[in-house]
Amino acid sequence: MDLVVIMLLLFSKNMNENGNNYSKQIDKWKQSLINLENKINYTFKNKQLLEDALTHRSFYKKSEDNKSEILEFLGDSVLELIVTEFLYNKFPDENEGNLTKIRSKIISKNFLYEKASEIELSKYILFEDKGLKNKIRNVSSINADIMESVIAAIFLDSSYAESKFVITNIILNNWESALGAENLQNFKSYLQEWAQAKFCINPKYIIAKESGQEHKKRFYVSVKIADIYRAKGQGKTKKSAEQNAAKNLLEKLKINSK
Repeated sequence: MDLVVIMLLLFSKNMNENGNNYSKQIDKWKQSLINLENKINYTFKNKQLLEDALTHRSFYKKSEDNKSEILEFLGDSVLELIVTEFLYNKFPDENEGNLTKIRSKIISKNFLYEKASEIELSKYILFEDKGLKNKIRNVSSINADIMESVIAAIFLDSSYAESKFVITNIILNNWESALGAENLQNFKSYLQEWAQAKFCINPKYIIAKESGQEHKKRFYVSVKIADIYRAKGQGKTKKSAEQNAAKNLLEKLKINSK
């Protein structure tokens, strides 16, 4: 047999073997995604969405074939909406500035990386080759981006209500401990504990003034303890004004509320 023909046959055989091995690796990866579904407690109806979300851009020969980045774009918006609604319902009397700070921490790359680590997301990301995977699989920004892609995939695969339930369990589980949520402390409780311990009485809150139109009210509150300690606070609601008054008195008394 001609040497050139033999070489071509060997080359063809190697290509087929490599192709078979590659197909087996992809099949193995797809099968492993069942474990991820178990971790997030959600089973995809459209498996392709999850596969697209977990495929790193290095895997694609053409950038336009990359689905994970457009999913990341959508996931970022879905996450922000779900977190905003969650904080709005949980803290109706909290001021906008504090809630914005907390939201920015929850949707940050650092926080998403922590949540991605909890479910070992990096194990399920598909890279171009194993060497690249070992090199960058634990890069925080990559894990955070893929987490956003997965959030989008869940959203597209289900309803808003269902995706909100799943994403809340993944991202907002134990969020206060993870962030330290110092901006959402209950200053009234701290002040009451101090007043009870020192004087066996509760702080007294008085609404000093209300201003603004009905839909843009501003409340001004004063708080006092035993006619000795006093402070003032204001807010969009009576409760937030009382919280701010309590906070101001704690600061005046130099009492650490953390």
